[in-house]
Amino acid sequence: MAPELGAETDRLTGMRSSWVVVLVLMLTACGGVRSEVGVATPSPEQKARPSSKPSPGPSSKPVLAGPAGRPVAKWLRVGGMAAHNLAHPRRPMLVVYADGRVIADAAHELRLPPAGVKALVEALDHDLTGQPATASPRPGTPRVFDASTTILGVDSGDGMREVAVPFPENVVAGGYDAALVDARDRLASLAGRVVAEGRKFAPDRVQLSSTYLSAGQVTTPVTKLWPEDVLLPPSTQAGSREKNHKGNKALTITRLIPRAGIWHFYRTSSGKQIALSWRYLLPHE
Repeated sequence: MAPELGAETDRLTGMRSSWVVVLVLMLTACGGVRSEVGVATPSPEQKARPSSKPSPGPSSKPVLAGPAGRPVAKWLRVGGMAAHNLAHPRRPMLVVYADGRVIADAAHELRLPPAGVKALVEALDHDLTGQPATASPRPGTPRVFDASTTILGVDSGDGMREVAVPFPENVVAGGYDAALVDARDRLASLAGRVVAEGRKFAPDRVQLSSTYLSAGQVTTPVTKLWPEDVLLPPSTQAGSREKNHKGNKALTITRLIPRAGIWHFYRTSSGKQIALSWRYLLPHE
């Protein structure tokens, strides 16, 4: 190559390098150099500058906040009289948990999707807001003193709120606030769906209710002998008592004592007469 041509090439190469340096400095001053993936690398001034985008405000408390195994809705039926003037044992008609698990009559279960649980809780919260702890039927409604009381409950995040509704099944249409009827019907409909579509709920934990019968309570002689493998409750215990059992003791109770019905009557070896009823314990019990 001629000496003049080589000198000219070196001169042009040096000029191109100088222009590249100047261009890089200009881009840096105007907002950063683009990286290979097309994301601008911020300058030190940009890093120190506070963002103009407003920070998100405080979020509202979610309806299903808290432990997954927390009951968020329930329907109980308590009180009322059965055979031999015995009170009905407390049996949950329906319990809905925050994780979507739903148990009806302590015997059937299914799962609701999160959206279904949220919608149910919000509807019940609307129904029960402003209701008294114990509802009263409208004036002039006949009272039924031996009927059971319905308890409706919902927990939207601030704890379980319960409303007791005496003998709702015995009240004619319009006897109670329509919102209470809506809440009861909503839960009753879900309970029916759980029984029809769900699977069997049968843990190894049960609650056994027992009560010794007085002479005045026995209208017909009890001839069925007490199942010896079931632990006999103390005969000095007055009234009805409840005791929880698990494992083999629970399995023995479920095997020897029918679940269908409310009370089952037995005669002990000493001639005492006793009534028994059992149900499965729920996960939160």
